[in-house]
Amino acid sequence: MIASPLAWFRHLTIGQKFVFSFAITLIVLALSLAAILFYLTRINSYIDRHQRITVPAIITAAAMQRSAFEMNLFLHLFLERPFPSNLDDTISQLNQHTAALKHSLDHYRVTHAARTHPVLYGMLIEHRQVVLVDQENAAIEQIDTVLHELTSNWGALLQSGRSSTGGPGTMTPGAADLLIKRLKDGLDHLVDTHVKIDIEMKREGDLLLGRARLIALTLVVLLAIVIMVTYALVTRQIAEPLKHLSATADRVARQDLSATFEPWPSSDEVGHLTRSLTTMLATLRERTLALERKTKELEAFTYSVAHDLKAPLREIEGFSSLLQQQFVTNQNPQARHYVEVTHNSALRLNSLIDALLKYSRLEQQTLPMVRFNLSEMIEGLVTERLHLGTGRQPNITVDLTVQDLFGEPISIRQALMNLLDNAIKFSRQTATPEISIGAKEAAGEAVLWVRDNGIGFDPKDSEKIFGLFERLHSPHEYEGTGVGLAIVKLVLEKHGGRAWAESSPGKGSVFYLAFPNGRLA
Repeated sequence: MIASPLAWFRHLTIGQKFVFSFAITLIVLALSLAAILFYLTRINSYIDRHQRITVPAIITAAAMQRSAFEMNLFLHLFLERPFPSNLDDTISQLNQHTAALKHSLDHYRVTHAARTHPVLYGMLIEHRQVVLVDQENAAIEQIDTVLHELTSNWGALLQSGRSSTGGPGTMTPGAADLLIKRLKDGLDHLVDTHVKIDIEMKREGDLLLGRARLIALTLVVLLAIVIMVTYALVTRQIAEPLKHLSATADRVARQDLSATFEPWPSSDEVGHLTRSLTTMLATLRERTLALERKTKELEAFTYSVAHDLKAPLREIEGFSSLLQQQFVTNQNPQARHYVEVTHNSALRLNSLIDALLKYSRLEQQTLPMVRFNLSEMIEGLVTERLHLGTGRQPNITVDLTVQDLFGEPISIRQALMNLLDNAIKFSRQTATPEISIGAKEAAGEAVLWVRDNGIGFDPKDSEKIFGLFERLHSPHEYEGTGVGLAIVKLVLEKHGGRAWAESSPGKGSVFYLAFPNGRLA
């Protein structure tokens, strides 16, 4: 019974799941509002009935009690007068009192009696207080009977009240008092009955208010249950699978290809994403294996280059060097030129092979990061290059506000050495070569730079010069392999940083190395 709805829900899309959840929530809210409005309507109806029926009924009954009291008082005042008065006027006034009472009673019967109001009568039946309706009817009948007897016998009562004795068939003052007492008793009973009806109406109001509160509380609890069930379903069907997918994807991003994506039975976006990621991971494993095979082949090729090609190059270089020594005194300049070109070409090819080997090893390595002293590295590098340099020595200044750096020291030193060698090389034709090396922290990065006042280059070539074997000058003008700046860029990529250059012809160049946030010591 439970598995089937869950299976149906599992195969919905994420958007459909949210729509379904929101629809259930809105339905519960609508039911809550309808129930509350229903009970508010019933409470308003109760208040209206209380204002239109119960309170006016008690007031009307109390007014009838006051009229009965006044009628009784007028009767006794007439009977106790020592001198006779106009009998007809007295009977007329008593009939007026009796008619007023009769009119009030008829108004009460039509307007305020419980039996004439279906809702009120139904409420008393529901409360099992139908006896109050019967008691009210009995009180009304008693009052009506007494009023009828009084109206029919006022003349006989007044005449017998003035005689010393009453004849047969005539009313005596004691009989009149008994009738008026019955009238008062009937009115008192009517008031008491309607007070009890009023109590039942108040009880009905309390019941309505209690039911409204119970319904509101029940609907709030139901809404809370719907929200919790929706939250649990969304968490189980959406959030947790996405969390597992994210964790597994993070492992894959960290090159842990042993990670696996757990299969997800749903046909929603999460299921499609899981299957797509599983396929992607399988493809990635295949390509990684292929890349490992190619890397091993490249390592074998590199080994071959390092050993098989450099051996004959050393022989060419050695024999060409011997030939240079033999042709020192030779008068044939063309032969000396050929030997010199052969020797220089062998040296240049040997340098190129060494540079390619450095680039290949660096590309295949995983660089271990440590914290090291940048200032000491640069000072040692400057001292070394100035000591090895020949000819005009440049003026090198160092200004570092960042003393320590987090990275792989050997590769960073190689990159700085390449930049420094380039600065020395391309500024040697300047009258006063000036080179400055600096570092500072900017926007969460450690930015290093090497500035020279050399020949510079066109800004449009600022990206091209970092390519492998890219050269802006011929080997006869400036020596080099075209690999140095490619190594600089590769080192920065290995550190997650960036390298760029700014220059203009004849105004020198500035090469920047930026290490990203989190790499600062």
